Amino acid sequence: MAKPTETTPILEGNDAYNFVAQIENDSNDSAEEKQRVEKGASFIESLLTFVF
Repeated sequence: MAKPTETTPILEGNDAYNFVAQIENDSNDSAEEKQRVEKGASFIESLLTFVF
């Protein structure tokens, strides 16, 4: 039988800011990879435009 899972603690205050800053600075992606991801995101965004 599986053990019950615990909830993930919510980051607040400086801990939250530090976490976001660390995630933004720890990117090991190359310029080509970032460009590829941006192109894919732009394509998906273009598919999600709705005209009523």
